[in-house]
Amino acid sequence: MSARALARGHVGALVGLAFAILGGSAFITVGAVLTETSLRAEVPPTRLADAEILVSAAQRVPVVEDFDVRLPERATVPADLVERVGRVPGVSAVAADVGLPLSITTDGVTRTVEAHPWPVADLGDPALRGAAPGPDAVVVDEEIAGIEVGDRLAVGVGETRRNLLVSGIVDAPGPGVHLATSTMSDLAALPGGASDLLAIRVSDDADIAAVAAAIEDVVGGEYAVTTGDARGAVESLAVGNARLELVALAASLAGTLLLLVGCIVASAMATSVANQRRELALLRAVGATPRQVRGLVARQATVAAACGLLPGVALGYLAAGWFCDQLAERGVLPVVVPVVHSPIAGLVVVALTLVVVQLAARGATFRASRRPATEAMGDAQVEPRQPSRVRTGLGLGLVVLSLAPAFGALVVTGEEAFLSAVSGTLLGIVGLALCGPALARAVTGRLAERRGERAPVTRWLALHQTHAYALRTAGAVTVLALAFGLTVAQVFAQSTLERATSAEQAAGMTADATITGALTAADVASLGDTAGVDAAVPMVSTSVVRTSRMLGDATTERFPALGLGPDADRVVDLDVAAGGLADLRGETVALDASTARRWGLDVGDRVELRLANGDPVSPEVVATYRRGFGFGTVVASTELLAAHGLARSADAALVSGDPAALDGWAASHPDHAVTAATSLTGSGSDPQRWLNLIVLLPMLGYVLVAVASSLRTTTRRRREEMSTLRMLGATPRQIRSMVTREALLLGSLAIAAGTVLSVLPMSILGLGVLARPWPQGPLWVIPAIGAVVMLAALTSMRGATRRILQRPPLTS
Repeated sequence: MSARALARGHVGALVGLAFAILGGSAFITVGAVLTETSLRAEVPPTRLADAEILVSAAQRVPVVEDFDVRLPERATVPADLVERVGRVPGVSAVAADVGLPLSITTDGVTRTVEAHPWPVADLGDPALRGAAPGPDAVVVDEEIAGIEVGDRLAVGVGETRRNLLVSGIVDAPGPGVHLATSTMSDLAALPGGASDLLAIRVSDDADIAAVAAAIEDVVGGEYAVTTGDARGAVESLAVGNARLELVALAASLAGTLLLLVGCIVASAMATSVANQRRELALLRAVGATPRQVRGLVARQATVAAACGLLPGVALGYLAAGWFCDQLAERGVLPVVVPVVHSPIAGLVVVALTLVVVQLAARGATFRASRRPATEAMGDAQVEPRQPSRVRTGLGLGLVVLSLAPAFGALVVTGEEAFLSAVSGTLLGIVGLALCGPALARAVTGRLAERRGERAPVTRWLALHQTHAYALRTAGAVTVLALAFGLTVAQVFAQSTLERATSAEQAAGMTADATITGALTAADVASLGDTAGVDAAVPMVSTSVVRTSRMLGDATTERFPALGLGPDADRVVDLDVAAGGLADLRGETVALDASTARRWGLDVGDRVELRLANGDPVSPEVVATYRRGFGFGTVVASTELLAAHGLARSADAALVSGDPAALDGWAASHPDHAVTAATSLTGSGSDPQRWLNLIVLLPMLGYVLVAVASSLRTTTRRRREEMSTLRMLGATPRQIRSMVTREALLLGSLAIAAGTVLSVLPMSILGLGVLARPWPQGPLWVIPAIGAVVMLAALTSMRGATRRILQRPPLTS
């Protein structure tokens, strides 16, 4: 018998498999394209386009036997590297580049621009009107209007302002200004005269690749030598950070995607095989070997999967491009990253999906193919035997283990509590899939006993049908519970984190206002000197890296950090547990109290950290605080950051004083805005909330459509059963009522299971984080998702039943 002949008469189940593959492959393709884009996307350089070779420090902290931790801030290269690279044959010129935000004032308006050394711009022989800058001069990009050669330009330098002579105007990518190398070295004040990177011009008669190889020999493996379009990611760290965000996003989606697709494909394959049990039993009866039976089913599954793979992969490519654009527009990614549309991602998805289908097909057929022919014929007529005790025990164990991480939120705070709660829900769904048949049989059996023989006939039939066909019942319940539990866990984990963060920030912000926009030290100084302003404290969002040992193994992690300037205690209240924020000056940090306990540190101790640019530091812990959700794991002194080349500009300033005075200051600084001091991020929509929504809704739709298709196929398989009931005197109305009650029972079991696996952990999470023992967020989501799940079960099963009842009983 060929695979085509075997599939004839069971087209519906295979079509359901094809649709499941279509949706699943589309989701996996999006993840694959995101991963490939994060690894291969390149943006050509703009400002450094005339430098054929760039030398930069490695933007990562090496981790043994694990992924390296990327550094989000610029790691520097030493000053002596300029001379060493300049001696390489074929190098025409070397310029050390440093980026420094400066505030300039023109026509009474102050704005922030980027300053770079003049030799970097001079590599490309730009069109210059005037002369190169000297020690007290500046060259201005022509994009800055209203400035002529010979004018005096007020430039914010450190906490003071200087008037520099405009010696020239240049046509270069900007807007920005260019200073002499000596002036930039004094202003940037990087340790040891270091620079951000080296820009290298190659001689006209030299080969770029050969020169780059020679430079690699000189600098060794400690520094990166980059050519071609890959220079864009070196010139702009935002490109590299965006690629890092894509990797993190793809990794976070990978587990959920694989679980979803694996469950859906396995369910569709199990339904398809169940529909063919009689034919498979006949094949065994006429001498087919178990291997031949499995191969036959696997081939037809591959053909059905191929029908859904191509359109699914094509849809995934289209969705990935739109998704990346939206990530940049919504602020999830710092810049737009060009999507890589190579065939590699599609080929990987095709291969991976076909492997999953083969494993699912052979796994679903494994037991039926190995049964003796006589037993196989018997099993083809009735529900297979109940699952083994080992499977049931393993499933129950996983369900119990899935609830344990949720209780961890009562003793462990921080993002670990949220991650463990969500991961526990996924683990519980896997456990439910294993122990579901035994639970379904037990629950329905108990309900049947309580209702007794006096229950209405349709209710009696519904209860005994779900009890007798526990495997079929459990399969539907598991996937419906997956849709319910996954949605509830994702929605309420994010909303709980948002509420915890917002509550702590609102309670901890004692400033009168926040000045948003990049602020130089001169801007903060002028703000603090404004009449009516009591305190102006710069604020910088950054991160730190710490290596610790756990069970004998070294673990390197990156933690969010906040930089605050002197007088931080006058604008924030972190609910200090020990020490004081008044001491947050110089080489000092404050730690979240739970983190300090976990790290075994107290006030007065020194903590070994790496800053966001990789520099190792050992600051003193001057305070511990309780509002870690709102203000991060580490609060560092901006003086510590500035001493290592960080915090060149502040992200915002927290200000205490007269709001009218702040409005007056902002009027002359159009790049900045005054907002209420209620949060660290200011007003506006939350990109993470949008991201969760845009990912969750298609996933939920995919799961529900796949479940509906599976339930329709399973219901159509009951034609003979319904035909027998009609011949015994059951009316179409009674059969429809029976199926409706079955659908309601399936939906109720799924919602109950999903509630235990998701609502309960989210309630414990709310209790541990906010001392509120219920899910924190829009509670209407729970009944709404329950209604959607119930509607999917009802419409799919009733629709299939209606089609069966349209035929005469004997031909059903």
